[in-house]
Amino acid sequence: MRLVYALLTASVLMFSGCTVMTVKECQVADWLDVGQRDGTAGRYNRFAQYEKACAKGNIQPNQSLYELGYIKGRFDYCQPETIFYASLNGGGSYQVCPYVQHAQLKPYHDVASQYYQAKKAKDEWFDELERYQTYLLDNRLSRENRESYIRRIRELKIKQERMEFNYFEAERKLARFQREHGL
Repeated sequence: MRLVYALLTASVLMFSGCTVMTVKECQVADWLDVGQRDGTAGRYNRFAQYEKACAKGNIQPNQSLYELGYIKGRFDYCQPETIFYASLNGGGSYQVCPYVQHAQLKPYHDVASQYYQAKKAKDEWFDELERYQTYLLDNRLSRENRESYIRRIRELKIKQERMEFNYFEAERKLARFQREHGL
C-alpha cells in the first residue's frame, strides 16, 4: 500500500503545476484540503500566494485550516519511499521536510535523483546522436552541413563513454540502494 501511495504522490508531483487559484476557486476552496494537497505534493507552504490571489475577490483564505492540512500532507510526503519515488521521476525534494528529517531523507533523494539525471543525460545524448544521423540521410544536404554534422557526431561519440559510465554507475547504485532499503 505504501508503494502505491508513493507512486501516486510521485505522479501528482510530475503533473502538478504552480498555478495560483482563481477568485472562483477561492470562493469554494476547502482550505484543509488545499493545504493537504500542497503538503502531499511536496510543495513549500503557498498560503501567501493563495492569500494574494484571493484578495482580488476580497476573499480571506482560512490560514489555520490550510496550515493544519499542510502539516498533515507534508508528514505524508516526508517519508523515505515517497521522496525516493518522486526523485526517481525528476521531482521530489527533501528540502521541504522538517530539518530534523533531512539527514534521513537525503540519501533517498540523492540516489534516485542521480539516476534520473544520468538517464536524462543518456536519453538526450541518444536523441541528439539520432537526430544528426537522420540529418545525414538527406541527399540535398550541402557538403558544409554534412561535414558539420559528421563533426558533431564524432564529438557526441567521444562523450559516449563518460555518459554511459555515469549512467551505469548511477543504475548500479540505484539497484543496490533499492535492495538494501527494500524498495
